[in-house]
Amino acid sequence: MVKRSLKAAIGVSAGITIGGIIIPRIFLFPELYNKTFPSIVVHSIMYFIGSYIVSFLSFLLIEWMKSKFKPS
Repeated sequence: MVKRSLKAAIGVSAGITIGGIIIPRIFLFPELYNKTFPSIVVHSIMYFIGSYIVSFLSFLLIEWMKSKFKPS
């Protein structure tokens, strides 16, 4: 249950990081974001870690609910 949640959270958090940090800061609005703090690397790492924690806990809750309410 925990391993499955850890694996599933990687893809989701990578997608959130790409969609929330990489695309806006590099492609959409480079003139607005690239001179601000934190740098894109630090911002991406913080975003990835935060979204990974939230995704992991969400997947773990879903897996727990599946096992708890599974019809016998």
